[in-house]
Amino acid sequence: MSIVREQSRTLEGPEPMAGPLLAPAEVSPPPATASHRLFERWRRHPLARPCMSYVLSRVAILFAALGAKWISPKLHLFNALTVGWDGKWYQLIAQHGYPGRIVNEGHGSRWAFFPGWPLLIRGTVGATHLSYTQATVFLSFALGLTSAIAVWLAVREVFGQVVADRAVLLYVFFPASFVLSLGYSEGLFITACGVCLYALSRRYWLTAALAAVVGGLTRDFGVALIACVVVAAGHAFLATRKTRPLVAVMVAPLGLALWMWYSWSRVGTPVAFLHAERFWGSGHFVWFTTPFLAVFDLVGHPQALEQGQVVMCVLGVAFAYVGIVLLAKARDKGISIPTSWWVFTVLSTLAVLSSYEPDSVLRYSMVVITAYGAYAWQMRPAWEGRVVGTLGMAQGMLMVVALLGSQHPHSAALWP
Repeated sequence: MSIVREQSRTLEGPEPMAGPLLAPAEVSPPPATASHRLFERWRRHPLARPCMSYVLSRVAILFAALGAKWISPKLHLFNALTVGWDGKWYQLIAQHGYPGRIVNEGHGSRWAFFPGWPLLIRGTVGATHLSYTQATVFLSFALGLTSAIAVWLAVREVFGQVVADRAVLLYVFFPASFVLSLGYSEGLFITACGVCLYALSRRYWLTAALAAVVGGLTRDFGVALIACVVVAAGHAFLATRKTRPLVAVMVAPLGLALWMWYSWSRVGTPVAFLHAERFWGSGHFVWFTTPFLAVFDLVGHPQALEQGQVVMCVLGVAFAYVGIVLLAKARDKGISIPTSWWVFTVLSTLAVLSSYEPDSVLRYSMVVITAYGAYAWQMRPAWEGRVVGTLGMAQGMLMVVALLGSQHPHSAALWP
């Protein structure tokens, strides 16, 4: 009997084991692909946040542009983005150069604009065989991105990475920063500003000097970069007697000097860009008058709040002024503000105040990139979302106004 029972037990299989059931073996996740590993590595990179902030701001601008197109179906977005307002002058220069005389070419003159930006457009067209419109759109986006990175690098040297991240958010969502998506020179010039201040902080003298050369070829504000290099590198040369700082001092003014020499050889004056300003209605420069008149008008007459030009002008003045105050406060709190920052802040603020067109003051003030660091240093983390949201809405509305106004520029109430 025992043999029969033993055989039956063998046929039925082994007896079940006592106790809890064994847990199934864990399934290991599939190995990460090369593209996934690359993305994760980039996401952890310090530059990921400023890049994403810029891309997010351009997506918001795209929706604003589509909104303008919905309001006015006849609006040609590519033309408005590339040859609207000042963009048409840069396009003319890129395609045909400068005329042999300073003449009124229809409410303006090409000689009022510096050659750096149109030269870059023309070079890109020659290298890539894109159309001038396509090259302008591509360069506007690319240089807007490089300007955000340059601002981040400059601010990080003084305030650290966390403040630099916030500073870029303030910069890319600043109300006037919609011009980074237009055919304007701001992206190129602010890239040069950020690189110059960063290089001076690291004592990369020749890099700073080359950035000043680019700035001097791009905007008259380039004088501020030249002064920064001369002061910082000149002091370093006197202290160390090394060659590189001295070379930087000599190289920095070459861009502006070359442009003035070219103007002199073509039209007989090294300051052709100043003489050409008379074709924009005022007939002459009213130095440092327009912004202060706007402030007095707003303070003395509250109904001036209904005038968009006055409000934009006052906001630009306030942004630059409060930026200087906050920089001084940061210095008093023990943060070391480089001399180059003070030189740049003061001179670029004076350049903002020199505008005789009230509409341009807010756009000019966005160049005072040191102010973004001061504001970001003072801003509490809890305010970040509300501040950026408010700035983004203001930027979007100004973008819509600019695009719609580009259809009838001579009757528009506001212009960039």
